[in-house]
Amino acid sequence: MKTVEKLIKNGSIITQLQFLENYNDLDRKKETYHYDALHQPAGAYYGNRFQGHPVWETNEFDIADKPMNESIKSQIQKLFDKEIKDWQCRIRLTLTSEMQQSVQFKNNSIGFVHHDKRDFAGVIPFEQSYVGGTAFFENQWDKVPDVTYGSWPNRLVLYNGQRNHAACHDYTFEKRYSIILFFNLIESSEHIKI
Repeated sequence: MKTVEKLIKNGSIITQLQFLENYNDLDRKKETYHYDALHQPAGAYYGNRFQGHPVWETNEFDIADKPMNESIKSQIQKLFDKEIKDWQCRIRLTLTSEMQQSVQFKNNSIGFVHHDKRDFAGVIPFEQSYVGGTAFFENQWDKVPDVTYGSWPNRLVLYNGQRNHAACHDYTFEKRYSIILFFNLIESSEHIKI
C-alpha cells in the first residue's frame, strides 16, 4: 500500500500546494460553466435549499468538461499505486447572500458535520481564506473541530471520506469556488477475473 493511501485510510489529511498543473486554465474557465442550484447534503430532503447548505454546482466534470476531468483525475492518480474508480469531480460555488439565509448557518460559519460515501474526498479552493475551508471532527456530534484547514488557491486537501468533516464559510467573500472530488481505489482482488 502506497504511503499516501495508508496515511489517509488511517485518518491523516494530505495537503499539497500548487497541486494542479493546469490550475490557471481552470481558474479562467470556472465562471463559464453552467451551475445548478442545489443544497448539501445532497440526499437529504428539505422544504427548500435554504434549510440546508445552499450551493451551486456544475455537472460532473466527465460531462461538463471531459478533458479537464481527465487531467484532474490523472494528477490525483499519481498519488496512488492503485487505479481510481467511482470518480466524481465538479466545481461548487457558494454565495454569501444565500448562506445568510440558510437555517444551518445562522450564527455559525461551520456547516453540517458529515462523512461522504466514497473512501477518499478532496477539495481544491480558488480563494485564500483563514476561516473558510474544511473543518475535521472526531465525532459527528462534536461542536468544535479538531483541526481546520483554511482555503488556499490550488492547494489540495485530501482526506478519508469517512472522516467527519464540515465546510467552513468566510462571510467576507460574496462568491467562493472550490473543486470538489470523491473517489475509491480499485483493490487488487477486483482485477482478478473469474
